[in-house]
Amino acid sequence: MLRGLVIALLLVTAVLAQTALFPFLALGGLRPDLLLLIVVGVALTDGVMPGLRVGFAAGLLTDLLVDQAPVGLAALVFTGIGYVIGTARPYLAPDSLTAPLLLAFLSSLLGTFGYGLLSLLLGDERVTGQMLLQAAASVAVYNTLLAPIIFAVVRRLSDRFPLEAGGLLR
Repeated sequence: MLRGLVIALLLVTAVLAQTALFPFLALGGLRPDLLLLIVVGVALTDGVMPGLRVGFAAGLLTDLLVDQAPVGLAALVFTGIGYVIGTARPYLAPDSLTAPLLLAFLSSLLGTFGYGLLSLLLGDERVTGQMLLQAAASVAVYNTLLAPIIFAVVRRLSDRFPLEAGGLLR
């Protein structure tokens, strides 16, 4: 119960930083996606089910922030990212420094590209192929630079508030 509240507080804090602070730090109109990084961090730390649940919650928050996209699009993408990263977790070396950064880069690239591609398939005329590739690459690089900080926060919260047997995020 307490862990769920802590994760919810972390997601709300990330939303506030992403909407209030990061517009001033945007490079070329693009900014990092903290919610996606939190999903990757939780999936890497705790596994598939917490990655799925946090991915859905973070995606739904993202959908509610973007007023021009259909609700559920980011929830679908973030849930998929949480599942894939959580599934890959047992195959990673626990003390690896490069694997989490590589996964942050790839998940940011695929998450941004997947979101844009689904928007394009749903008829969003604002999305072009060149813009989609540029946005995916920029967000992936930006997220990779922030990944060590976000992953450290997620790991520390996970250590401080471990998963409970039978809990909501288990």
